[in-house]
Amino acid sequence: MTGPNAVTEETFESLAAIAPDPCTHGTFFERHEWLRAWWEEARDEGALRLLSVRDERGDVSLVAPLYVHDGTVAFLGGTDLFDYHDLILPGGEGESSGAAAHALVRRLSADEDIRRLEFFSLREDSFAFRQLPGLCRERGWEVSLEREDVAPRLQLPDTWDEYLAGLRRRDRHELRRKLRRLERTPGTRNYELSAGGDVEAGMDDFFSLHRMSGPDKRQFMTPRRERFFRRVAVGLAEQGIARLSFVEVDGERTAVSLSFVCGGVRYLYNSGYDPSLRRLAAGLLNHAYAIRRSIEEGLSVFDFMRGDEPYKYRLGGQDSILHTLTASR
Repeated sequence: MTGPNAVTEETFESLAAIAPDPCTHGTFFERHEWLRAWWEEARDEGALRLLSVRDERGDVSLVAPLYVHDGTVAFLGGTDLFDYHDLILPGGEGESSGAAAHALVRRLSADEDIRRLEFFSLREDSFAFRQLPGLCRERGWEVSLEREDVAPRLQLPDTWDEYLAGLRRRDRHELRRKLRRLERTPGTRNYELSAGGDVEAGMDDFFSLHRMSGPDKRQFMTPRRERFFRRVAVGLAEQGIARLSFVEVDGERTAVSLSFVCGGVRYLYNSGYDPSLRRLAAGLLNHAYAIRRSIEEGLSVFDFMRGDEPYKYRLGGQDSILHTLTASR
């Protein structure tokens, strides 16, 4: 098909030129560096399907980063490494976006080898969640939407004092108490690494603290995932997106978090801490410091991301819902 709403196969190289900065209209999960790293470091099997749709001016209005395995189409990236999935809108959502989504579903529906669509980790405000269910039904697919998980978020106020005032009374009291205790401990400091070389040098301590946090995290951080984490952290740090935050006590790094700043949002991607110093709550307070730094930077949202861990709510997180869309025929 040629002309407006033509669907074209892309490569990672061409995707970099089409959508160089998805952070303007999406998250870091849609960046070609992240997608390519998952494809090369963490995937199991499947055939790559990077599809784009152009509008009447020839501009790319939509990119679908997909892969196909055994008759099922899914977004690139599993739920272990991708908290969110969405279609990429290089120019933002506009008049051509709906027509582009229609063309994409038409193209997928025309492929008789595709029997199932399986799209995980869709936020309710995502373009894919709002567009794809209805378009699939129009093409005769049997569609199901199921609640998959929660992803707490915090709308950031203008000042740290406003943030504290917005917490529940008990949580505010506990946070202040823990901050005083940690900051009275000799040799305590909190700092953040963001330059590519600094993040690269800090990743060994990230992995060490991540693994010592508990058996689940030790099991999670396989050699393949470690390669992926190192690649995306350093690569996005070189673009000013990654943040590696540490709490240090008496010269030793005791807590760490890896975050990404994209489109006015700070995404808390993963973290770790030394359980032998649990009494200092350094892991929790490292997140509180990151929230304070985000407020000072003028960011609009602190996103705790997938999972309902209690600390997210003690720090003010409010649930957003993630859904799974399945369509079969």
